[in-house]
Amino acid sequence: MSANPLFERTVSPLLAGEVICEVSNDDLNNYLLLPENQQQVASFLGQLNRTLRRTGTGEAWVCAYEDLSTSEAKEAARQQFSLVANHLEPLVHFLRLIMAVEGSQRPILPGSLVQESVILDRLSSVPSLEAKLRSLVETQFFRTKKTDSAGQIRTVMTNLEKAGYLKSHGTTGSVYRATGKWSWLYDVMTFIETHEGIQTSDPEDEPQMRLA
Repeated sequence: MSANPLFERTVSPLLAGEVICEVSNDDLNNYLLLPENQQQVASFLGQLNRTLRRTGTGEAWVCAYEDLSTSEAKEAARQQFSLVANHLEPLVHFLRLIMAVEGSQRPILPGSLVQESVILDRLSSVPSLEAKLRSLVETQFFRTKKTDSAGQIRTVMTNLEKAGYLKSHGTTGSVYRATGKWSWLYDVMTFIETHEGIQTSDPEDEPQMRLA
């Protein structure tokens, strides 16, 4: 459809279920910021019963089924939500841990820096946070046999990077930036919350902040 090599490089990961954002791939994100490129990609995806969408915060691009009534779309949706459901609890526990470490009421946002050294310094001074970390690495998503906090945190960061939630920043290998996949996850959490009828203590809270 297009002689621009960025077109194929953009469409392929979208169809594979990847999330495109400034952190994960700046070139592809910039490509999609141009309206004419958006239209080309959207037109192509439309022929495959797909549509180009931005996450709720507008910080990431995803590909979704346009017509969810087809058997293919239903099966894909079931598989996607099954995967999310398996990982959701440990991811929420991780977010709570980071919020406690940073003394913040807001979870990780796309572009946020996550530093192993900062986490370890805070863990060493607050024993209750070490207990949260031990509980976290007992979950299947983050499971490790390492018993030291440094090794456990490294495992957690590595797994999040493999899953596309973090991207290594700099050359030390211990500093990361959060990708737009967190924005996608918050959208999924909001969808699940809405369709499961989960209530929060404050209905005016932003949906992506409901982690208490």
